[in-house]
Amino acid sequence: MVDFIKLYNFLKQETGRDLNENSPDLKLEKDLGLYGDEAADFLIRFSNEFNVDIQDFDFSKHFNSEIDFISLFLYKIFNKKEKEQLTIQDLKEAIIKHKLNNKWKTHTYQSIGQTE
Repeated sequence: MVDFIKLYNFLKQETGRDLNENSPDLKLEKDLGLYGDEAADFLIRFSNEFNVDIQDFDFSKHFNSEIDFISLFLYKIFNKKEKEQLTIQDLKEAIIKHKLNNKWKTHTYQSIGQTE
């Protein structure tokens, strides 16, 4: 069994929130406020810290771009397609598998860490 204390310490350092085993369904964007460049930077640090491959992760399917809150509110009203939310449980599974869960594997050019 994997001890996730290191993950919770990492999340506290990154978000300022005390999280524990009772919060596996918290969503990184919706609940922890990570989106845009901040979310991309978070995932790169997460990948490095826990040796998780994120090369095939399609960021645009899971996170909104970094825009102000008013624009984000309007975007959510008019854009009916919901993003697939990444949760703390997903991060735990990625640590175990050393890869972001295969259900997100895509073949697009917008992968984290890939430059155009």
